[in-house]
Amino acid sequence: MQSYKISLFLIKNDIFVFRHKFQIMNKLVYILFLLITITFFSCETDIDVNAEYEDITVVYGLLDPALDTHYIKINKAFLGATSALELAADANNFDYPAGELDVIVESSDGTQYYLTRTVNEIPKDPGIFDNSTNVLYRFVEPALSSNLNYTLKISNSALNKEITAETGIVGDITIDRPQASTSKFNLFSSTGEYLEYKVEVTTGNDIGRIEAKLFFNYYDIYTLASGLDSVFRSVEITLGDNRTTKTGGGESLEWGLKGEIFFEKIVSAVPPMSANLSHRRLDNISLEFLIAGTELSTFMSVNAPSTSVNQNRPNYTNIINGIGIFSSRSNKTWTSSIDPLTSNQINLSNGTIEYLATHSSLANRGFCYGYVAQGFPVSPCLRQ
Repeated sequence: MQSYKISLFLIKNDIFVFRHKFQIMNKLVYILFLLITITFFSCETDIDVNAEYEDITVVYGLLDPALDTHYIKINKAFLGATSALELAADANNFDYPAGELDVIVESSDGTQYYLTRTVNEIPKDPGIFDNSTNVLYRFVEPALSSNLNYTLKISNSALNKEITAETGIVGDITIDRPQASTSKFNLFSSTGEYLEYKVEVTTGNDIGRIEAKLFFNYYDIYTLASGLDSVFRSVEITLGDNRTTKTGGGESLEWGLKGEIFFEKIVSAVPPMSANLSHRRLDNISLEFLIAGTELSTFMSVNAPSTSVNQNRPNYTNIINGIGIFSSRSNKTWTSSIDPLTSNQINLSNGTIEYLATHSSLANRGFCYGYVAQGFPVSPCLRQ
């Protein structure tokens, strides 16, 4: 019995991260492998089903307007009589040799960037594929414009082959709610009702989807006797991702956070007080928005896990004469300008603070806010 295996792999930036889709974030520090293996078995006779090798270029590039340096991963699919795992263990099977490719990115205003081939400038994580070398193609541009399109051109003169792709650049978003200087997250009313808080943004150009995440922040304050310094902690709460319906920007997107869900997340994520803890001092809530370009959003949708009986999904790529994805992404962080140290306030409402400090479900979590002279709105934090 002969098995025929074609292995294609893409290496992804950590920008995004839209849970099962993006493991997309601010810099290219994490590396994800996608291994696609198609196996055909014939048990009647032993035959060689390996077709003649065909060069298939695999591209993964996400341009981020917030970065100065941009990396594009370019590999080739591989085919052989041995197992895919054996082939993946040798970088020569999937890396193009130095000098074989000429890579250019050209903006729609005519500016050209000639990409430099780098080896191990960013280390590759251990995994299925040989990580002794990590080949990336790099160019520098600190001001990618959302008003321009960018075309990738890969020339392989040895094979008389050109691979191309085009993308726009994600524009900035406007955060309409919350307002940095005045907004407080009100998730529990003074009359004892759970409330829903709405987060709202307006999109910029070429945005396909946005994921919003909320961070509940606090400090573990240890007892004086322990001699330990305070430690900043954060609970991440995913609000979900919204897809846009137009690429020109100016679209309003909204996320809702229900008070009961918020408090349930805190209860499950924050452990009860330990022996060395004096208390937990509440801090401002912050937000992060993970922004995907239109091409990347489509790529994510097509490659998302199927929820239907039909598991056959169409292939999607915007690479001409190759496979993969060339798009853009970015992220934006929102922080409150309310300063707890100078204003004796945080961006949580009085009702929300009181719930965190006194509700029976959180009674053994030790949350408090305020200083000895100024309790707000409940008893102040006192270090034991």
